[in-house]
Amino acid sequence: MCNCSKPITVTECQRLKKYHSDPLKRRFIYYIDDDKGLVVAVVKKGENPNQKAQERGFYNSEGQLEWFNIIEHPCLHENE
Repeated sequence: MCNCSKPITVTECQRLKKYHSDPLKRRFIYYIDDDKGLVVAVVKKGENPNQKAQERGFYNSEGQLEWFNIIEHPCLHENE
């Protein structure tokens, strides 16, 4: 389950919902950066999500790799 201690905006939640309903059924991971806010990356079939997260710099303040699957964010289950 996601670490939802970092808030996201309504617009960012709408972005997550858009990625979640991707017509191509691609897999997405995300990270909530302290400076940039929501950052999303597509993980292609056969790719390792940890490697994609490393490439995109998805590290928390302790320097640990941190990413979440789009479907893990609770805002996807809220009504608009």
